[in-house]
Amino acid sequence: MDEIIKWTNENSGFLSLVLFLITVIYGWFSGIFQSLSKKPKLKIRFLEKASFFSFYYTGEKWYNKELDEEFELHKTGFSVYMSIANIGDKPTSIDKISLGYEKSSTKRKWFKKDMVWLHQWHSIDDFIIKFENDFLVIKNLRIRNKSYNDSPNDNLGIGESIVGVAYFEQETAWGNLNPHQNKQNGEIEIIIKISDVYGKSYNFKTKLKLLPIEKAREFNKHFGNVEKMLK
Repeated sequence: MDEIIKWTNENSGFLSLVLFLITVIYGWFSGIFQSLSKKPKLKIRFLEKASFFSFYYTGEKWYNKELDEEFELHKTGFSVYMSIANIGDKPTSIDKISLGYEKSSTKRKWFKKDMVWLHQWHSIDDFIIKFENDFLVIKNLRIRNKSYNDSPNDNLGIGESIVGVAYFEQETAWGNLNPHQNKQNGEIEIIIKISDVYGKSYNFKTKLKLLPIEKAREFNKHFGNVEKMLK
């Protein structure tokens, strides 16, 4: 023990240098690690006031030669009003928003849902929430509004959030391409998938209430008609 104490006293300067270098190297590596480990993390709050879907028949019919049967054509539109926050420690920006729903079918699978995925559409017109003596124009997520002159790119800094609506429309269809509805209240379960500019995807589940098409068009007069307008 005496020899160890003597050697330590004689080489205190060298030990101090070694400890200093170890501290510098550790700080350098830990700084790089912290920098690499930073990542965005998205959190969603769904706002019920303008979140809904509407299923309706178009009045048109289509004849299937293979089945020798005529089918009524139908459409489904979706409005999802949400607040998206970045609670991570790295800024990001939204690249794509998609919606998934379980397809209506008489032959449901036990362990796997038959999902249909839709990409966000342009709503053509603004979504509006009407009050007794006023109204509120809701910003479109990712897509430019008529009533807004800001950039359609939705950047999310650390601790920042954005609020807006994403619109989705199922192309004119026949058969069971409409969403599977709850028999009691007509609601459907959906998945919102948000992809950011880094290629990371975030999935969030929620439920949408059913609105008749006339009520849905009180929020946006072109609801369910975008495909027809684009063609």
